[in-house]
Amino acid sequence: MQVNREGRTRRRMLAAMMALPAAAAMRAACAQPGWPTQPVKIVVPQGPGSGSDVLARLVGQYLGQILGQPVVVENKVGGGGVIGHEAVLRGHDNHTFVFSSTAPLFVVPALNKAAVYRYADFVPVASVMQAPFVVLVPNTETAPKTLKELIASLRAKPQAYSSAGYGTMTHLASQMLLQSAGVKATHVPYKGSGASLNDLIGQQVSFSTDSLTASMPLIKGGRLRPLAVTGPRREKSLPDVPTLEESGFAGLRIAVIGGLFAPRDATQPAIDGMAEAMATVMRNPEVRQRFATLETEPLNVSRQDFAALMAKEEPRWVAAAAQLEPESRQ
Repeated sequence: MQVNREGRTRRRMLAAMMALPAAAAMRAACAQPGWPTQPVKIVVPQGPGSGSDVLARLVGQYLGQILGQPVVVENKVGGGGVIGHEAVLRGHDNHTFVFSSTAPLFVVPALNKAAVYRYADFVPVASVMQAPFVVLVPNTETAPKTLKELIASLRAKPQAYSSAGYGTMTHLASQMLLQSAGVKATHVPYKGSGASLNDLIGQQVSFSTDSLTASMPLIKGGRLRPLAVTGPRREKSLPDVPTLEESGFAGLRIAVIGGLFAPRDATQPAIDGMAEAMATVMRNPEVRQRFATLETEPLNVSRQDFAALMAKEEPRWVAAAAQLEPESRQ
């Protein structure tokens, strides 16, 4: 027994010694002169346990090893993201970033009069994720079997669709689809995806567009039928479900895109240092595997490509928000 314990101890020491050069090499590869000089903070404008929170904490675990400084994830909830984003803008310490995405950056400022920030106040630093939606109907014999059938049904008679709430991405995703199809339907908002999808199952509404994370348990349980996914390619978890483009909507892609953003006045060493560190994190096979279990597609593109992608997305979502009914505005 003593020999075994000594052997295990030696193996652990050897493994630790071998890991030190690798960690040092990662830190050296991402080093920027004078940065970071203190713990790095990632502000999540959503609550603990939210999708953004889970992803921020996941990448934060690996960032700390690369940067050589603790990485703290802090939740600042309120106003659909307003409080978190404005707190980051007030920081001015070059060590605070916000984990943000399409909705709080583009939609919230367009709808919420209390939001004094705009997308132009931030600079994209590192891409993290891309999360498409799925178009759903009740899994019944009478419900449409394809997206083409759904559109034909909506065109034939007035019907309703549900969402997780006015101005949410689930609302806007359905609006984009309807507009592209040239049909209309009555919007029924709920307080969250759970209530929305529950009434879809109960056939109180005809269809809904929601996240894979919220929908997959109900799809696997046979309660909802997926008609199409809204991303650029089919989902591994739903290989038989076509994309919107495959369903006849050429060029229509709808997804939440997110990552890390810094205040516009952040220094270049801080921006470059975080961008380089995040690129290393996003290449990590363990990180990518964790993303797969969360039904979220990792997105690892250059900082320049990330900025170009967000610049392309902004007018689409601002325009979609502008078309909402007046009652949806705060």
